[in-house]
Amino acid sequence: MKFEQIIGQEETKEKLIHSYREGRLAHAILLLGSEGSGNLALALAFAQYLSCSNKSEMDSCGLCPSCKKHASLQHPDLHFSFPYFNKTAREGSGGEKTTSHDYSGEWRECILANPYMGIEHWRSVITKDNKVFMMGVAEAEHIVKRLSLKSYEGGRKFMIVWLPEYIRQDAANKLLKTLEEPPEGTLFIFVSNSVERLLSTVLSRVQVLHVPKIPDDVIHRELISRGVDETAAAGITHYVDGNWWRAELLSSSKDPNEFFSTQFIGWMRNCYTKNIAEIVRWADEMHKLSRDDQKEFLMYALDQIRQNLVLNYAGMDLARMNAQEAEFSKKFSVFINEKNAENLMDLISEAHKDISGMCYSKLVLSDLSFKVHYELKK
Repeated sequence: MKFEQIIGQEETKEKLIHSYREGRLAHAILLLGSEGSGNLALALAFAQYLSCSNKSEMDSCGLCPSCKKHASLQHPDLHFSFPYFNKTAREGSGGEKTTSHDYSGEWRECILANPYMGIEHWRSVITKDNKVFMMGVAEAEHIVKRLSLKSYEGGRKFMIVWLPEYIRQDAANKLLKTLEEPPEGTLFIFVSNSVERLLSTVLSRVQVLHVPKIPDDVIHRELISRGVDETAAAGITHYVDGNWWRAELLSSSKDPNEFFSTQFIGWMRNCYTKNIAEIVRWADEMHKLSRDDQKEFLMYALDQIRQNLVLNYAGMDLARMNAQEAEFSKKFSVFINEKNAENLMDLISEAHKDISGMCYSKLVLSDLSFKVHYELKK
């Protein structure tokens, strides 16, 4: 991947390149940014840039043999580690413990399709159950073993660790020596969404580079360039709050002009009045959507509860709403307050978890609707 393919993040690109050109590149760096910010894409582009045999001042050439191998994620010195769920011995594994290498095919397919993907999408690809993701001792041993090998092409070796916040303490202990004194020519690139969940033993041994959210004007301009009409682009931009992964999901939906605002407004009205017939009909319609769409709607609903709480106490200047949402929230926001906001967000989050865990969505959404009714009446 070339830097020019990354959406926005010009300042971050320059910082990475300058750290290399000025000889200040640490052996372990952490690209810290929220989901959809492009921090994984930056890691891929930086590894390709460093390996490129014909790089320009600000980007890789994209044409040399090394660049082509990086672009297809087939470079022999490019290694990955990422969260996965443990399982009993897979067929042909000889009883060995599960590591991320067991999912390397699915991983490459996902990243080649979209390096901005989020953890929930990755979960849906490798499991249909709500299993616990992990990066345990077996994964740490796998990392150490891969890095102990000599470079196949005589240059740098790269270990890109996606979401190191899933590394367990015992696994981190196994990694510390390699992380402090990696084999010559090795570069660790950690890609994280949450510094709060990172183990201090890992955080203290990396150079942190903050990756900001993608600015609204950049997302809006990119959506327009991809054929999304002006109104839909503005609405999507406002909602995703710098998350390009979610922007792409919404822009590819059947009705990007409306996406979830119409469903949310009707749902809240039916919940408040406890219109059982309409609640059941709505849950039935939502049940027909894909699980990814159902989960995305619940994420949208969660955001709307937050925005209405902001509107209720701080006014429209601080709330992120499009015209349709703002008109509805003029009257609705007074029902979101300190008595119920936290409970509402917990209920929606729990429903999201249940649907992720393959529960029957029609029942989950019906049950959620009645619980929301009682919260709105507080």
